[in-house]
Amino acid sequence: MDVNNISISQAWSYATSFFSGRAAEHAIALIGVGIAVPLILQLALGGGMAAFDPARMTSGAGAFAAFSGFAMLLGLVNYILQTGSYFASWRLGFSDGQENVGGALGYGLVAALPVLLFTAAILFVIGIIGFLLFGGAFAPALLSGRQPSESALAGMGFAMLILVPLFLLFIVWLAARLCCTGPIMADKRTFNVLTGLSESWRITGAAQWKIFAYFILLGIAFLVIAMILGAVVGFSVFASGGMPGAGSMVGLIVGSIVMSIPVAYLQVGIPAGIYRALGPVDAGSVFA
Repeated sequence: MDVNNISISQAWSYATSFFSGRAAEHAIALIGVGIAVPLILQLALGGGMAAFDPARMTSGAGAFAAFSGFAMLLGLVNYILQTGSYFASWRLGFSDGQENVGGALGYGLVAALPVLLFTAAILFVIGIIGFLLFGGAFAPALLSGRQPSESALAGMGFAMLILVPLFLLFIVWLAARLCCTGPIMADKRTFNVLTGLSESWRITGAAQWKIFAYFILLGIAFLVIAMILGAVVGFSVFASGGMPGAGSMVGLIVGSIVMSIPVAYLQVGIPAGIYRALGPVDAGSVFA
């Protein structure tokens, strides 16, 4: 397929049809392993809402440090489970029926480890870029040690007004160039992140601005939906006095599960659809 003629509508069609062939196995991976298991671990080991108890946070530096370390470890485990479920789902869709759900989950959980390391490195680099951009805007005032004038504050505010949107647009563009990394790794059943990155960078080159616009539109839609859902959840909580009780907590847990399911499917289906629209014609026999 000529990557210059990519159709976003076709990519979306592929995304929505990605799970049709093996829906139950996709559900086991995405809902069972990627959502239910991390939630159970969080409730059973992470203390659930007790994790936000002020008494626990003020019980002493040593206890708080130990709890924070355990929470970080639990977060890493949950990240591996969630990311592994995505790779398992991609593998199920691209294996043309030759990989069972157990093998796909095994591959996915292992593939999530190098992705975790690479993600940490990327976030570190992005953090440095952000610090250089935003720190450069505030450095003169911070280094002088004097209260900045109103004109200086206005200049820094204007710089932030320009830099923040540009930085966010850069992140979206980078996501557009690297969005096929996971599907490529799963299709080739490789654990080499660099293979996925280089291939994704290659096949998205000619269509990068279409994918960029695609992501912008999706981001706007998700933002509107999130604002509506957040308003509904916030109203339901504060209508009961601002302190969630047992009933409302159950509702929040159920609501988080219901919200997590479509997010998980979209995070798998959208990159898979783009990869299918850009990549080899026989990719998973069009999600057979």
